[in-house]
Amino acid sequence: MIPPPALNIWEHSRQLRELCRRRAMGLEPEMDCAAQGAEILSHFVDRRGMRLLDVGCGGGHLVHSLARIGIELDYYGLDYSPAMVGLARKARRSLGLDPGRIILGDVRGLVGFECDLVAMINTLSFNPDFREPLDRLAGTGAKVMVIRDFFGPSTVVSWERDGFLDEPHNHLKGYWNQWSTSEVASFMGDLGFNSTFVPDHRTMGRTEIVVGKPYIWSWLVAERA
Repeated sequence: MIPPPALNIWEHSRQLRELCRRRAMGLEPEMDCAAQGAEILSHFVDRRGMRLLDVGCGGGHLVHSLARIGIELDYYGLDYSPAMVGLARKARRSLGLDPGRIILGDVRGLVGFECDLVAMINTLSFNPDFREPLDRLAGTGAKVMVIRDFFGPSTVVSWERDGFLDEPHNHLKGYWNQWSTSEVASFMGDLGFNSTFVPDHRTMGRTEIVVGKPYIWSWLVAERA
């Protein structure tokens, strides 16, 4: 399920990789979405050693946001970009953290992994459909999923050229999808979760342009019933 590096849009932006490396090292200002994600997660931390799976972790910078508010979790990151996983592992090693906690893999192929909490920030819309990733994550046994994405009145699937990649890779395409809040909530209900949609603090319902595409961010907080 992992696209080969030649077709993976996340493998072909030197600028993005450098930004993610600096975020992984804590050298960039905290991302607003990471700060809000950590704050939401903090409400569900009721014991030490709870295991968190950070899906689409990039450089693994969410650990810095958790640390800033004093949240200690057994952190694991999952990403299907070999370049991102490589830089995340290198950064963690230099920070004295376990690089083995960063896993190369596709959430749609996730089998046998167990956790208490899931974070999925700015990732779900890059999947061809929301159902398979969420079904796999429900299979981890997580009691709460905290997901930031483009949720709206309807599902709109878009397969488009990225347009911001290094040459000669700018022809590569990816998914840039919007998910129906009602469809997602209904599906999560079938999986045994109650869904709450929370405004995004930074954008507050305003459209944000991400690599030339319009996004309206919000958060899904799905708690196992």
